[in-house]
Amino acid sequence: MTFVPNQPGRRGAAAGMPAALRTVLFWLLMVALAAVLWKMAEKDQPSGPSEPSASIGYSDFMAQVDKNNVASVRLLESPATAEVEGQLRDPQERFRTTIPKETIPALTEQLRKQGVPVQVSEDNSVGWPRLLANMAPFLLIVALWVFMIGRRWRRARSIQNSPADPKPTVPTNRPLG
Repeated sequence: MTFVPNQPGRRGAAAGMPAALRTVLFWLLMVALAAVLWKMAEKDQPSGPSEPSASIGYSDFMAQVDKNNVASVRLLESPATAEVEGQLRDPQERFRTTIPKETIPALTEQLRKQGVPVQVSEDNSVGWPRLLANMAPFLLIVALWVFMIGRRWRRARSIQNSPADPKPTVPTNRPLG
């Protein structure tokens, strides 16, 4: 077995990759992470009909309910609030607003007395795709951390396992030649 000095032992996934390619891959991962974070921070758009619905305030919505101007309502409950989507009667337009969850029983009772069809559903759309999309930034950061720590660990192991030089070289001041 021959030992060539000054040749670091490179093992693992990045062994055959040039430094420039590793740098490009690193920055591509950073851009992908930024895109995932941007997508998560973006407000979810309702996936209902293609007709846009105008956002109205809670006070305006309650004023329309008091005027008996609401034609239909769909409530989507979440842990603290409820998203209300519906149709107005007089200017026939769609609307959406957010209300506190505590007001749902009184609101549904008032709307039912007015003869408004009310559809109530819970936001239980926490399936695998949504869970994976929510966990993607965390998983990407953990994978990057494991990759970086693994490289340092492999480098430390290769230095630790390298054979020791029995006699250190001592610099001499004599001329070469």
